[in-house]
Amino acid sequence: MTKRAVVVGVNDYSVQGPAFSNLKCCVPDAQAVYHLLVDAFLFDPSQIWVYLDSKATSSNIRQAIRYMLSISEPGDVACLYFSGHGGLHSITADTYYQTIIPYSGSYISDWDLALAAESLEPSKVNFTVILDSCQSGGMHEESEHPDAIKSVRYASDFVNRLIASLQKVIPFGVTVPNVQAYSSNVNNVRQGDAALVCMDEDPNQLFIPLAKSTLLSACRWDESAGEPKVPSATANHGYFTQALLDLVNQSGFQIDHRSLHQKVVERVHQLTGSSQTPQIRGQQNRMEEDFLLGWRDSR
Repeated sequence: MTKRAVVVGVNDYSVQGPAFSNLKCCVPDAQAVYHLLVDAFLFDPSQIWVYLDSKATSSNIRQAIRYMLSISEPGDVACLYFSGHGGLHSITADTYYQTIIPYSGSYISDWDLALAAESLEPSKVNFTVILDSCQSGGMHEESEHPDAIKSVRYASDFVNRLIASLQKVIPFGVTVPNVQAYSSNVNNVRQGDAALVCMDEDPNQLFIPLAKSTLLSACRWDESAGEPKVPSATANHGYFTQALLDLVNQSGFQIDHRSLHQKVVERVHQLTGSSQTPQIRGQQNRMEEDFLLGWRDSR
């Protein structure tokens, strides 16, 4: 069994334009996760590709994901970790892909993951995506939120278009082959607190049979992913990543997906006062399998 990972952290969004505020904790997030993978989960450092700020271009990230998945064999573990901004990209008037926003270049969607994983056999390779970002943008100002948030400032016409027509969102990180994997899975699209665009997700579509990966993400679609507005030596990670680091250390480095999710939710609520609720999506039949370990059987 070989464990491989692509680890990405982006603080500097100056190249992507004024819609994206710079962040402060994403590079430390990625650096800490790299050490966690090596020290706790015994990843070989030579099998981890790390991209921080200016190295985290769209082309670099895409190439690394494609390579990692193309060489994965039965029994292997593949992991993608991203800390930074997320967004939405329209496919049709009522259907959007969630995306991750690199330092520069085009946004990366679940469709890009699906193309990279076209030959991946999900029953044989444990592909896990860990996402410390959110896709809930809005017409907010940074001063309107008590913490720094990983949220895009959308133009008013884009916000109005979302509220009027959005019915389907393909989450980044579930690795489904096409938009038909989901039916209309969002409703009540609205402006929430601090003018963020929020939506309610159909709870019956969190797990999709066609998914090729298991996704752990920082928050619900009506929430934002936060980090300390003024980082310090003891608080310099996004709240979701901090919870993950804390709980993996406490778990003895072996825990199943369902238990990890439950404990991460509890820890994030302690850190944020219940304003952020991590989610798990993707392969329901793998919830009892261990986090970042090879599958015990083929299902």
